[in-house]
Amino acid sequence: MNLLVDQELAERIETLEAAIDLLQSLMTRWDGREWFVVADSSFYIQNPDRLGDVDLHQVVGLPSGEHIRLLFPIAVVDELDGLKEAGKHRARWRAGHTLGLLDGTLKGSLSGILRRSRLTQDEVRGEISLEIVLDPPGHVRLPLADDEIIDRAVAIQSLAGRPVRLLTCDTSQHTRGRAAGLQVTKVPAKDPGPEPDWEAQDRTGHGTRAKRRERQAADAGTLKADGSA
Repeated sequence: MNLLVDQELAERIETLEAAIDLLQSLMTRWDGREWFVVADSSFYIQNPDRLGDVDLHQVVGLPSGEHIRLLFPIAVVDELDGLKEAGKHRARWRAGHTLGLLDGTLKGSLSGILRRSRLTQDEVRGEISLEIVLDPPGHVRLPLADDEIIDRAVAIQSLAGRPVRLLTCDTSQHTRGRAAGLQVTKVPAKDPGPEPDWEAQDRTGHGTRAKRRERQAADAGTLKADGSA
């Protein structure tokens, strides 16, 4: 029994020390003057502009000279990895683009600079940095990925001692984020275009149901012909 208790205490001490090291590392990295932003996977997939082209200052509504730290909870990275392999064509491409940009910026590290601050002809452009935020030691993820991302954003807000802005294209995520006390920007997704003419699509040769009826009629005709023969 004493051996089991000693082993349990040693494991708890090791977990606590790892958590302290992680907290100290984050406090060192997060002591600058910058705005913290967390985006869920819907932003990277559905936003009209891909990450490499998006103007984050305009999206968040910040002056162009402010610095932005775009944080990637590891749950978001995992979602993008899954979409890269199993999503639809747009989702696969956008997920691959986002992860490729993340890899190229970080180069194996947890943080890196996507765009350095610079002076253009008209204005000062603030720095944009990227960072992957790992799960803390012993962390158990929530069953729903959306809830997990919000939970991590709230935890970051508490650790950093500053507001965290959540970017999403999903209405449900927008509602969840605001209920959790986050500042949320719901970004309009790509315009799907005008509403189709549903009646025209249901005419013979157009709609899915019409085509299904055609196939059923053709199959019935074939069976009838076979029976007659």
